[in-house]
Amino acid sequence: MKKLIAALTLLIAFSISANAQDKKATTSHDLAQKDATELATFLKLDQTSSDNFLRLFELKYTTLEDKTLSAERKKVLSSAIEAKLRATLDGVQMEKLEKNKALFTKLIN
Repeated sequence: MKKLIAALTLLIAFSISANAQDKKATTSHDLAQKDATELATFLKLDQTSSDNFLRLFELKYTTLEDKTLSAERKKVLSSAIEAKLRATLDGVQMEKLEKNKALFTKLIN
């Protein structure tokens, strides 16, 4: 009887542990949503701009999931994201974003 209770306890403990690990996995959409929300909040962007940046960042994270991606390709992706940011934001917004180096670096890398 003691062995049965011990085995049942171990089974429950492993089940709980496995479920906790499943919840920690983040998708490219979740990461993109976080970046887009952070950018929109910082620059006070409208919903349309926020949605456009969400798609951009989702593409970024989907591309970065590729394990065979070379360092050169990552550099090209970073440059493309920076160019899209510069093309979309006006001069004042871009200047404000560049002053926040932590956010700017996070968004383009």
